Amino acid sequence: SSVAENASTGTVVGTVSGTDPDAGDTKTYSLTDTAGGRFAINASTGVITVADGSLLNYESAASHNLTVRMTDNGGQSYTEQFTINLTNVNEGPTDLALSANSVAENASTGTVVGTVTGTDPDAGDTKTYSLTDTAGGRFAINASTGVITVADGSLLNYEAAASHNLTVQVTDSGGQSYTESFTINLTNVNEGPTDLALSANSVAENASTGTVVGTVTGTDPDASDTKTYSLTDTAGG
Repeated sequence: SSVAENASTGTVVGTVSGTDPDAGDTKTYSLTDTAGGRFAINASTGVITVADGSLLNYESAASHNLTVRMTDNGGQSYTEQFTINLTNVNEGPTDLALSANSVAENASTGTVVGTVTGTDPDAGDTKTYSLTDTAGGRFAINASTGVITVADGSLLNYEAAASHNLTVQVTDSGGQSYTESFTINLTNVNEGPTDLALSANSVAENASTGTVVGTVTGTDPDASDTKTYSLTDTAGG
């Protein structure tokens, strides 16, 4: 009277045997209640089998009732209800969700990006998390909480790449796992200029006012950022 959840169609549950005072009387069996299409019975042998294993979910219901009718060759019948118990089977995780997927470029090591949460059909099953792709060492994950953090903020450069892909694996207590990839987007942060270059650096003495000496060009990590120039020392005017 028991069968594993998700058992394949045709799996034998058990055999019904009928009692009849007439020795040698033939018997036929039928189900007047198939537990919602979950079970079937062999009319001559009384063998009960799984009719649709996808309907056998231990987490939804740990048992199902079915009703068997036995009929003799004289047309008389007897009906009885039986309970079929399901045995729990470890089922692997089926999904992953990420709570947030963006972080500022150059974020410091340890900055939280978001939290990954795994879905598992087995209620109360423990889960552990790991990264099978860390996006080149840019990210890390907490094995028990699923919190994704920045592992090396120096590698998060919006100007070089506006997003990075990482791959998370969740594993249940039975060793079954599920893997999914996520895209982490970088938000652009204004970065200050880093250098100045002068095209020429000589001029004739007594040169007239307005004579061009050279052109200063600034370097800024932010592409297309506008720049303005000023002299903090005019060499005495």
